Amino acid sequence: MVCSLPRYLSEDGKPKVIDIHFAPKYKGYTHLFAAKVIETLHKVKVQNTVAELMHTTPYMIRSIMESAVEKALLERGEVNDLEDISLDEKAYAYGHKYATILIDSDKNCVVEMTEGRKEKNVKALFFSVNSQEKQPSLKRVNMDMWKPYMNAIKDIAPQAMIVHDKFHLFKKLSEAIDKTRRKEVKETELLKGQKYTVLKNEENRTEEQQRAFEQMLSENLLTAKAWQIRENFKYLFSLKDGIAINYELWKNNAISQSITAVNEVIKTFDNHLQGIINAIVTQTSSGKHENMNGKIQSVISKARGFLNFERFRINTLFYFGNLKFSSQKI
Repeated sequence: MVCSLPRYLSEDGKPKVIDIHFAPKYKGYTHLFAAKVIETLHKVKVQNTVAELMHTTPYMIRSIMESAVEKALLERGEVNDLEDISLDEKAYAYGHKYATILIDSDKNCVVEMTEGRKEKNVKALFFSVNSQEKQPSLKRVNMDMWKPYMNAIKDIAPQAMIVHDKFHLFKKLSEAIDKTRRKEVKETELLKGQKYTVLKNEENRTEEQQRAFEQMLSENLLTAKAWQIRENFKYLFSLKDGIAINYELWKNNAISQSITAVNEVIKTFDNHLQGIINAIVTQTSSGKHENMNGKIQSVISKARGFLNFERFRINTLFYFGNLKFSSQKI
């Protein structure tokens, strides 16, 4: 239903619209409608579909979502108690457009995010959260081995333990496996169409894939050796002591295989060895991180990418910011 609000003449003779309690000013919707939109968005997660269900426009749905997030952030206020966090990068559109996402690992929610992934972007991100240039409360920061992230944390929170968890490390080795496969496939038919065979864990392969992989092993292919190097690296995460020594043993064995892509990863690992050891010692789980990463990616996929950073930010905080929405304030 669409209607106009009654007008009246004020004491100074000017026409005014009556004040109402059931709708925000100048928005074109009621608090009750906004509450229903928010409820539906959490169930459907596709704005165009919600617009059809609510018989309105995608613009109106987006407007309600934006208003809900910004006012919920004001209600939340500054966040000064961050201790265990994750910093992650995410491509939200075509053309290498990246955002840096700050995740509270204790609460498993997105705190805030910023456009870009430079050192200055990370510092600005933290300042936007609590207006502090230094972050003395931080105890542990989970991140990949991106140098600007490392530099930013060392500057604003030198006391924090930097951890490179399994998710990031295994990903690097998986990329090395695929690089090796793409190079070696030019020389052997056996590797054609076997990208996922060589990337999967053994227990996830089909019988046919396992037979193909065993043949790769029997033919001494570098791709199969690269896979075995990754699996040997995973073993390090089951250790409780002797980690540095066992890392050296793993590294020496890997280097002896003379696989270029793997050796490049090892150089990177050597430059970030303390963060790797921290991950093994603390047994930092990548489960929550992977889960959150997957959830954010699902929103990007459903939206088929975002036209701009702000839309990506609003969507991510709406679904994963652990914000409390009050329809009376939207």
